[in-house]
Amino acid sequence: MKRLLCMVSILLLCSGCIPKNYIEQLGIITAVGYDLLDNQKIRGTLVLFQFDPTTSNTSQVVTSEANTSKGIRLQAHRKTSHKLVSGQVRVALFQKELAAKGLTRYMDTLSRDAKVSDMSLLAVTDVPSANLLQSKSSEDAPNTGEYLHRLIEKSIKHEMITDASLTVFQQDYFSIGADPVLPLLTLEDDKGVINGLSLFQDDRYVGRLPADDIIYLMMLRNEMKHGEFQIELPQDSLDDHLKKGSIKNPNESSLYVSLYQMGSNLSTKPTKGDPSSYSVNIKIEARLLEITKEVDLKSKKTIETLEKEVEKQIEDNLNRVMGELKEAQVDPAGLGKKYNTITRENRLTRDSWRDQIPNYDVKFNVKLKILRYGITE
Repeated sequence: MKRLLCMVSILLLCSGCIPKNYIEQLGIITAVGYDLLDNQKIRGTLVLFQFDPTTSNTSQVVTSEANTSKGIRLQAHRKTSHKLVSGQVRVALFQKELAAKGLTRYMDTLSRDAKVSDMSLLAVTDVPSANLLQSKSSEDAPNTGEYLHRLIEKSIKHEMITDASLTVFQQDYFSIGADPVLPLLTLEDDKGVINGLSLFQDDRYVGRLPADDIIYLMMLRNEMKHGEFQIELPQDSLDDHLKKGSIKNPNESSLYVSLYQMGSNLSTKPTKGDPSSYSVNIKIEARLLEITKEVDLKSKKTIETLEKEVEKQIEDNLNRVMGELKEAQVDPAGLGKKYNTITRENRLTRDSWRDQIPNYDVKFNVKLKILRYGITE
């Protein structure tokens, strides 16, 4: 009994030491953005969520300038009557000019802040992040920061972009043989949109992968479960399989095929003893959503020809994207990391791996199985 009373007394004493925070007095930071200024100072933009019963506007945007992210927070405190707290930071944006100088210091600040979740999302912007966070179009979200978080989160869930969490970025950064990637955002009609992936050498932004090529990097990084994409085929690739009565249109420059509910199986085989040679096998199962020519989908030969044409085009696109990655000297597919998993001798170091990237010789083998192709099946 005495022991129980002692424990209760200790709990009461401890609870009395916890500082009180009234929610009406808090400015809860939901999004942050960082831009590099001409004087090498950093401009920070904070999106705040505030519970003020006297106003219908629950969102506030505060900008400030300083030399550090903590200095930005201090300056921002002087511009609002609310106490700023970071427990709900869901997305952090970095202007590409700032990201080109390296994100390590900002990653360290975010990871050291116990109130910031390691599942917070990151993105690079090709316009000032302040412009993005101050844009007015946020659909049904309470503020632009929440809208951008939903946009990125939805795109990850539907396998439109790679995982952009702080945890994954740090895993790739600290790994030998893998480079991080983050979504690249821009403004269109005063609305934030994803227009590609930002490529990194270690923690430095070095280039952009266009939106249409994201799917091919996704295929190289992970197995997919329900992806969706459109691919362009040569205009005459299925002319021998048109429906009876269909007329060839000489003005059509290409044939477009849309696939959805795409699942893939990835097998990457490094050559033992040769860190520049890889064999990548990708098996894809997908459903045909749309095709821009009236082909005879009842014919098995038509489906087989379509599968072969799509396989060839995917392999061509994978080779093209790999060439761009080699030119930028980045390895977001983590091929070097996979090489190190199969050998204990002559393992790649960070320097030797980076020098090896331009010499990568990757052989792609793609197999596609179309499972469903509409009501004509």
